[in-house]
Amino acid sequence: MSNHVILLSDIPNQNKETFAARYAGPYVIKSNLISAGFKTIVLDWFRYLKDNDKFFEYFEQLVDENTSCVGISTTFLYPEDHNSKEGNSSGLNSNEVTKLDVDSATAHSLFLWEQNNDKLYEWFSRLRSVLDKYNPKALIILGGARASRILQMCHFASEDYAIKQFVDYVIIGNADESIVKLLSKHKEDKSVMPSLIKNGIKFLICNGTGWPDSKRYVPKTIYTKHDCIEKSHWLPLEVSRGCAFNCKFCYYDKKHSSKRDIQSLKDELIRNYETFGTTGYNITSDCFNDNRKFVSDWSNMVATLPFKIEWASYVRIDPFHKFTDMMDEMISSGFRAGYFGIETLCHAAGKAAGKGLAPERVKELLSMLRTKGGKNLWITAYFIIGLPKETEQSLNETLNWLLTQNIVDEVQTSVLDVAPFVEELSSVIDFADHSKQPEKYGFTKLEYAPKFYWEHESMNLEQAKDINEQWRERFHEHKFTRFGGSAHGEYPRIRDLGLNHSQAAFFMKTKFLSGKKIINIDPSKKRKFKNYVTDLSKQHVANYYNKFLTVNGVR
Repeated sequence: MSNHVILLSDIPNQNKETFAARYAGPYVIKSNLISAGFKTIVLDWFRYLKDNDKFFEYFEQLVDENTSCVGISTTFLYPEDHNSKEGNSSGLNSNEVTKLDVDSATAHSLFLWEQNNDKLYEWFSRLRSVLDKYNPKALIILGGARASRILQMCHFASEDYAIKQFVDYVIIGNADESIVKLLSKHKEDKSVMPSLIKNGIKFLICNGTGWPDSKRYVPKTIYTKHDCIEKSHWLPLEVSRGCAFNCKFCYYDKKHSSKRDIQSLKDELIRNYETFGTTGYNITSDCFNDNRKFVSDWSNMVATLPFKIEWASYVRIDPFHKFTDMMDEMISSGFRAGYFGIETLCHAAGKAAGKGLAPERVKELLSMLRTKGGKNLWITAYFIIGLPKETEQSLNETLNWLLTQNIVDEVQTSVLDVAPFVEELSSVIDFADHSKQPEKYGFTKLEYAPKFYWEHESMNLEQAKDINEQWRERFHEHKFTRFGGSAHGEYPRIRDLGLNHSQAAFFMKTKFLSGKKIINIDPSKKRKFKNYVTDLSKQHVANYYNKFLTVNGVR
């Protein structure tokens, strides 16, 4: 089989475990490329093989003289030691502008560019060597939601990145149609593409002059046999892009929300069911319920399907304030897990951040959702530690409530991250209001180099880190289900293994609790089930590779 384009995707490698589930981006791009005549495959979980020679053994069998591009999603890639307070993941190689704090999201997103990462440098060098062997003109392209952070930090770096010699482009924005244009032009002349060059790296801006404004475009995804999908798998389903709200800390697409056509979604659900038996979906949406009509249309459409579906997505609590019946519509359509960006239960901090509901109303709506969803709904609540106007006292009050309530299943936190604002990049990157107007939100100090640091009227970065760690310790001491820090959307990944909702919930409640008297379950039973799921996950990925290598002509 001749593959014009090979897309590599992966998942966070938390605690050396692999819980496999696909993400939408590479498959959306693949669908567009295939429609344009480019033979394209997605190789998922490539880091599963990266640390040994197996990856390159298999990869070389996928490549030939017709291979024109290898695309790599950086969205969910992190350094192995990203949770460590030691080491450097900044990607900067300068004694003057160096080593952003590894605890910041900015640093996490830039590990691909760490000049001193010999292991990664060697991997890219081998990748380039394989391509050169068959087609020296083949491109290596990086993309994903965090690619814009690389561009931002390139502005502050005083030296070029060593890895630039291996990477031809970093794509900023949604590349669905732009990559088709790039590869079509590349057939003619490798150097003709418009780009922004920072520190020796070419950035392709998708919504720039001559490129489609993909913010208003939400494509469909066409899965094929080459994707090696089993009946039990939960597939990504992109239903929208952007968010209608305007949270002041957010640096993703804000103030607009583009939803897919309902008939198109129905056609995709039916096609996947008839082809693979698929009934589970990890819905890709910055905010599923930011459009009242869409939720109703979705619920009505799902009710007409000749089969039942289950799904999970990012959801906002605010719309339920005005439309409480929206809860019923979502639950009736198979809503099984919601990731709620609560962020704060301090009213002053919430108003300043663009979260306007009073804390008591937030609690009331969460309680209502729990009552309606019962045990068939997993509720994850996200909080940001360190928002302006948030105090240590208000955070303690929030923590005390969380430790005594029985509504939320899982709490996840992050320390406030303020992306560097670069005026000359403001036309191509959507910056958060915190970055653009720090003084307005009470920041008295905001630095990016030589070390990432912020202060505002209520606290500073170091204090926020300490509070975050205190939360972690308190949760582990208390009778609570689960406290996580970075396991985004773990529920669909667990369901992807073939577990039902009850089994997934049981596993998530007990995953990190072996040997601790946190919930009333026999410790030996917890350990046994945890080991079972871990082994199941390993076998799950192994089975994928066995099938992938056969279906795609490697074996």
